[in-house]
Amino acid sequence: MKSAPSSNGSVQMSALNQKASTMSMMMPLRSESFAYPKAGSSDIMAQIQFYGRQHGQKILATLSFLVFILFISSDYVHDGSGLGNLRRNSRYGASFGGAAHRGYFRVEDSIKPNSKFTFAAITDLDELSKEKEARKPTWDSFMLLGDIQWVNGKYALTMEPKMRTLKTKHNEAGRGAEFSELTIYHNRLLTFDDRTGDVFEVLNTPNGDDSFVVPRFVITEGSGDTDKGMKWEWSTVKDDLLYMGSMGKEYTNPDGSIANTNNLWVATLSAEGVLSRIDWAKNYNVVRKALGAESPGYVIHEAINWSDHLKKWVFLPRRISSEAYDENKDEKNGSNKLVLVSEDFSSAKVVEINMADKDGLHGFSSFAFVPNTKDRHALALRSVEEDCVGGDDQVCKQRSYIVVFDVMTGEVLLDEVKIEANMKFEGVEFMDPHITPPAY
Repeated sequence: MKSAPSSNGSVQMSALNQKASTMSMMMPLRSESFAYPKAGSSDIMAQIQFYGRQHGQKILATLSFLVFILFISSDYVHDGSGLGNLRRNSRYGASFGGAAHRGYFRVEDSIKPNSKFTFAAITDLDELSKEKEARKPTWDSFMLLGDIQWVNGKYALTMEPKMRTLKTKHNEAGRGAEFSELTIYHNRLLTFDDRTGDVFEVLNTPNGDDSFVVPRFVITEGSGDTDKGMKWEWSTVKDDLLYMGSMGKEYTNPDGSIANTNNLWVATLSAEGVLSRIDWAKNYNVVRKALGAESPGYVIHEAINWSDHLKKWVFLPRRISSEAYDENKDEKNGSNKLVLVSEDFSSAKVVEINMADKDGLHGFSSFAFVPNTKDRHALALRSVEEDCVGGDDQVCKQRSYIVVFDVMTGEVLLDEVKIEANMKFEGVEFMDPHITPPAY
């Protein structure tokens, strides 16, 4: 017969159980170890260490993504100094209309010793732009180079004898290279075809002794929903945007009725090539009213600039009429007036340019502010189209003049000087035409 356990054995077992229970209370659960402090610890650093060890891979992935975003958003990549070229922007800088390299023309480079300023002017020859004997259809524009010098309160003009020829095969309905303006935007020398709507960049050959054009954009007229190229006539830079505009007059039918208002729109381009459109009808009407040319009268614009120094829009109309449009009379409605307009187009002031000869055949086609004058002095082109109604090349006569004046007073600082070549010049800009492009 088995005997019952003795009381001494029971005491020993009880002691063992108490010891095990005590050790169990002292030992952490499996999910908590001495290597991983408790999540509820008051030690903040311990909590951070615990979270980091639990979610290390996720934190590392998030940090890597943020570093990547910061890198591709940095100037290091955008200005071309980065090696990755992670965007289309090459190491030469932001692309503008597909350009491979940065621009290199600057107004500041036109400033030469002895108060001399160099410039270039460009032609719009209309139908005469087409080469008559070219094997493939080709259109030409010509670039005149020159300088003005401030001497004893007046300007003296010098023009280089040799012009540069700018060729293109881009055309609309058999017409092209009808360049109506020259403007520097982000160091790019741009010109605008008033037939095709093309925006071209003028580039120099490696030694700087010749130039050529490359198309960057094609822009249609009006609000944009047309297949007709915009009839560019003027351009300027304001608030880091390139403004481009047309003649500011409705297109009318022979009976005087309005066919469309496409030429009352302007377009803007950003440095990144973003295009926007603005209906400028109300703005043009402010100028029209100031000149006493409200409907049925009209104003034709080819020379408009924004002045950062004056904080005003400066309009130099090509033609002004208080009567309805008549193409036979229009040639003789040339203007010698300037209009200063506030930034918001709430006010306008008319200034008369006091030239010795106020020939109605002469009208403003472009102008540029003379550097170092705080936009007080302007060099302007005045062009002539005589007997050109009907488009007969044998009868139509073209010629152009250069004049310099004070924008605020109308005082003439260089009276009209005829350009020797009998051509219609419609764009002018101050720059160094002989600049050598950077080596890429």
